[in-house]
Amino acid sequence: MILIVYLILINVKLIFMTNSTFQKSFLITCSQGFLFMFLVSMWFVYTPVLFDYINITKTQYGLTGVIFGVANIFTNQIATRFLIPKIGTTNALALSRGMFALIPFLIFFFSNLQLLFLFSLFWGMAIGIQSPSMFTQIAILEEKTNKILNPIFKASIGLGTLLGAVFSSWCLAFNFNPTIVFLGVGTLIIFSILAVIIFGLPRNFDYINESPNFTLPSRKVFLFAVNLMIWYAIIGIILNWSSVWLVEDLLTSIYLAGFIVIFFQFGEISGNLAGGKLLKKYSDKVVGPYFSIIGATILFLSIVNMNIYLIFFSVMVFGFLTSNIIPIVYRRVVKVSDEPVPVIISHISSISFAGIIFGPALTGFSADLFGLTFNMYALCISVLILSINLIIIMNLYAIKKS
Repeated sequence: MILIVYLILINVKLIFMTNSTFQKSFLITCSQGFLFMFLVSMWFVYTPVLFDYINITKTQYGLTGVIFGVANIFTNQIATRFLIPKIGTTNALALSRGMFALIPFLIFFFSNLQLLFLFSLFWGMAIGIQSPSMFTQIAILEEKTNKILNPIFKASIGLGTLLGAVFSSWCLAFNFNPTIVFLGVGTLIIFSILAVIIFGLPRNFDYINESPNFTLPSRKVFLFAVNLMIWYAIIGIILNWSSVWLVEDLLTSIYLAGFIVIFFQFGEISGNLAGGKLLKKYSDKVVGPYFSIIGATILFLSIVNMNIYLIFFSVMVFGFLTSNIIPIVYRRVVKVSDEPVPVIISHISSISFAGIIFGPALTGFSADLFGLTFNMYALCISVLILSINLIIIMNLYAIKKS
């Protein structure tokens, strides 16, 4: 935690920009990612409890991810081409925040399998509106300020995931009613919508009435997006299933269910906050795929050992070394592509979020057949293959020096 505080302090110059409008807009965009992942992280940690509430199988739980992902992709396309150009990214963020705030509460309140599927659909729609809005705003702010903001933005998402896991683990330790917990958090998120409306990115800096026509992604955008798609599927295994893996395969106490998410996010936040300085010292190829190869190897060896404390430490190292893959890919594809930023963001987010469709579904299906430990080994091998493939693509589409 001391490391995170130190890294936040050395990034203060980036967070507090000279232009107060951009400063407030950036903090609001970061708050969107923080609050959403705080809620999602709580949801993941409470997954073992949900299994008791609804009595569902791992395959059925994986199906909720498929429903979420399909809704996300379709809504993403509609939002990018129709909704966001009409109302702007700031209003779209406020709308999505209101849509997802109470969904976990409603799921636990009704405790019904059919309603779980229905609410997963609405959750996917909310993120389909949120994702292109957030990433478009970050691209606009990086262009306006000429600063590297993606790693810090990614750190805010990681911080939300970390604190959400810590808070929910604390609630589990004291056996608080999950329905009441999610109602309280959801209500606070709804009240925070006012801050988005007041301090969000002004319309004169936004892509208003710039509705892009439907186009297929270029080859370079498609290749980068497919890599992110696999990466999102991999992250889904950690966030979605690690709590169940700890309780069922490693036989830990229920209050430790969120600890892999906590250690992973601690490492990831540290890596994101150090990302700006690392990218100035090393190339994005080193900070991205080469670091990830090292991280995947360390995690694989710790799982072979099956020592819970070694696994926690290795997950933290893995989180640090893989933390900048997503911001690096986004920044690289924006620099090497000639397409407009909203179109690039739409293509990248639509394709990459497909990983949310097949990732949880495949994990749930294979977990019923082979167990979750098999999936953790598969995760490490997938990161190795993904990193090597990303090196090849980055060599193929290098940034031209001016």
